Amino acid sequence: MRVVRLLVLGTLAARGPMYGHQIRRVAEMINVEAWSEIRAGSLYHALHQLEAEGLIEAVRTEQRGRLPARTVYAVTAEGRTELSVLRDRGLREVHAPRDPFDVALWVAAGLPPEELEFTLRQRLETLRLQLAAVVREREQLTGKGALPAVGLALMRHGEARLEAEVSWHAELLESLGRRGGGGQLKFE
Repeated sequence: MRVVRLLVLGTLAARGPMYGHQIRRVAEMINVEAWSEIRAGSLYHALHQLEAEGLIEAVRTEQRGRLPARTVYAVTAEGRTELSVLRDRGLREVHAPRDPFDVALWVAAGLPPEELEFTLRQRLETLRLQLAAVVREREQLTGKGALPAVGLALMRHGEARLEAEVSWHAELLESLGRRGGGGQLKFE
């Protein structure tokens, strides 16, 4: 929830008063779901929570034609203080990514080596495809001049993470091939 709060407060502080759908469109335009744990649907819950806490306030309601009324929100002074705290914490804290793969690998000990190797090779190929897709997207956006400096930095961060995953998985497959017992993982 903290990251969603950071995005909502930061977006309102940077862009001025907006309604929920506008904030969601910003999140979609920057493809936030691809590189963070934020889900677009969680933005509306965050808006209501932030308003209840006095960190944002409804400044007006707009209605066009028969469309439902839209509440326009602005960040409050307390919200700017919260934004500062969340932004500082987010820039300073380091969180290792969590991947269910690690637990699955832990309990994979004893699987037939061929099955584990096949699964790992599929996973490695998926990671390579994801990396290629991110590189292609970055190159296309850069070529169009549609990628601001912060976007370029974030995309390169994602690429570096995927490159590390590809490298580690290739290393794991290689080490399994060198192990005795047919490459079988063991708990010992």
